[in-house]
Amino acid sequence: MEKSKKKSTFDSVLKINGIPSVGDQPSKESGPRPRKIVLDPQGQDLPTWNKIFVLSCVISIALDPLFFYILVIDDKDKCLDLDETLMIIACVLHSLFDVFYILHISLQFRAAFIAPSRVFGRGVLINDPVAIAKIYLSTYFLIDILSILPLPQVCM
Repeated sequence: MEKSKKKSTFDSVLKINGIPSVGDQPSKESGPRPRKIVLDPQGQDLPTWNKIFVLSCVISIALDPLFFYILVIDDKDKCLDLDETLMIIACVLHSLFDVFYILHISLQFRAAFIAPSRVFGRGVLINDPVAIAKIYLSTYFLIDILSILPLPQVCM
């Protein structure tokens, strides 16, 4: 009887000091919930990413005229033919930049933004992932998705 009383007193002292006793089971709710990563618009990472993204968009647009040169005239047979090497290069590069654009779309779901204030001032920083996703889905998401869909520029 005296052992159990000493043990319970010892356990209560450990619990007060934040030290778990041997018999305690770890709970699933111990500790704070991990927050999802949100990119700060005023930090260095997001502006750097945006500069790289704009550069990749310019390169991607510059590659689009390559698709006009895929069709060549075969002098021997007097018919149209495909330059398969150029076709492969153009398709691979275009696909690479499309993957880059998809990465940009996924980062937009984690990019905080400053909502314009209705009063004079700086505005409010929105860093809640759910609010960010709702705003992005209701504004630029459709435009971004439509911009990476392939257009009918070559029929193979």
